[in-house]
Amino acid sequence: MPQVHIIARSAWGARAPRDRSSVSWDARTEVVVHHSAEPAMQTVRSIQDFHMDGRGWSDIGYNFLVDDAGSAYEGRGWLVAGAHALGHNTSGIGICYIGQNDPTSAAKAAIRALYDEACDRAGRRLAAKGHRDVNSTTCPGDHLHAWVHDGMPAEGPGGDRIP
Repeated sequence: MPQVHIIARSAWGARAPRDRSSVSWDARTEVVVHHSAEPAMQTVRSIQDFHMDGRGWSDIGYNFLVDDAGSAYEGRGWLVAGAHALGHNTSGIGICYIGQNDPTSAAKAAIRALYDEACDRAGRRLAAKGHRDVNSTTCPGDHLHAWVHDGMPAEGPGGDRIP
């Protein structure tokens, strides 16, 4: 499976993090899917600004973000602890769909590609979860949550599902 193209922090104008904690691949056991719950025209930088200025976090909370065009953006990256799911920020790689509950096929394909890449890098199958599976929330919305639990099927005939 080909690796997903990830837009680097420098390309989307990320601010420098105030602090970062590294995580090993041994600690990674899951991928946690989120949605921003805001309009899809939101920018990665606006999400980072909200997390850093509005919530006082050290950086954007997610490890990766995906927009409706299927573009994947580096948030904290593969081996930096996130701030996306209480009790799962070290074990989980947080992937956020930028939008509400209606991801495009391109967005779902990018989320799935990030999941597959995470499993390849970890050298094993990681659990796929929606944010509501690990915390008391409605995130990532009913549609996206159902898709994650249906095995993140690839679109089109014979689309594969994760086991």
